[in-house]
Amino acid sequence: MLKVLLPLALLGCCSLWAMSPQDKAPAAPLVAAKPAVSAEETLVKEILQVYTDVFNKRDAAALAEYWSEKAISASSDTGARLVGREAIKKGFEDLFKTTPGVTLNARVNYFRFLKPDLLTLEGTSVLSSADSDPVETNFTALLTKVGDKKWSIEHATESAVPTPETPYDGLKDLEWLVGTWKDATEGVNCESTITWNEKKTFLVRKFSVQLEKDGEVETGSQVIGWDPRSKGIRSWTFTSDGSFGEGTWSQSNGEWRIKFNHTTSDGSVVSGTQVISRIDDNTTQVEMVGQEVDGNLTPSTPAVKMVRQVAAADAAKAPAATKE
Repeated sequence: MLKVLLPLALLGCCSLWAMSPQDKAPAAPLVAAKPAVSAEETLVKEILQVYTDVFNKRDAAALAEYWSEKAISASSDTGARLVGREAIKKGFEDLFKTTPGVTLNARVNYFRFLKPDLLTLEGTSVLSSADSDPVETNFTALLTKVGDKKWSIEHATESAVPTPETPYDGLKDLEWLVGTWKDATEGVNCESTITWNEKKTFLVRKFSVQLEKDGEVETGSQVIGWDPRSKGIRSWTFTSDGSFGEGTWSQSNGEWRIKFNHTTSDGSVVSGTQVISRIDDNTTQVEMVGQEVDGNLTPSTPAVKMVRQVAAADAAKAPAATKE
């Protein structure tokens, strides 16, 4: 059992967190709090979340009700168009039939109320399934208000996410991870340092973990890179006990999701999804979702926080926080 638990802790450490419900990391200076979210932004996020929740129930009929009677769903890449609620419903039925476990995550990048009852928004969606890598697309949509609370999609267009010109462009949204992160809890002590390689084509993580106060220290490394074939971020992890793994990264609604598989030194396979929520530049919350060992679901653990380590001498030199 120890051979399984150790890679689990290493997985946590190599991804900025330890498999522990307590956060006892040393204090570090924090950036200024972000401005409060506006009522309009809250409303838009709620609209998108409701739609996502219905999609993830994979009920085509219920999902089609969020489209107007004469709605249009189009792809700017293929030119394909579905016109009318019934055609869109049939499209969802086909998708759910061919990909039974498909799930949707989405985030809003821009929105504007043209009128109180007319909303346009732009965002990014990610379709995930157990048998394939996540598929990320950009979308634009026009919605009208129906009744007091419900919003209906009139027109939506999807397009492929542009391919970054360089590996750095593909990874720059993760640049905030660069630095040293530490979690010190009873029985587990993890430290993780992330740097760029010389040409900024990969992020390289070095980590160590000690499960017991006087126990052996295990170390490892992780390489995070942009995959031009899958047009997504991937990572490869290697630990000193001989275990190794890989993961695919996607961003959704302000969170990073890493779908991973890790082979332990005794041949067991650990899989699941790690969810990273960025609280500010120096604090992140992480949780594990759907974690399995050799296909057997393991008990969930509470979300934990990790804090960036900033040396006293460097803290005074830290630039002032800027609004996003």
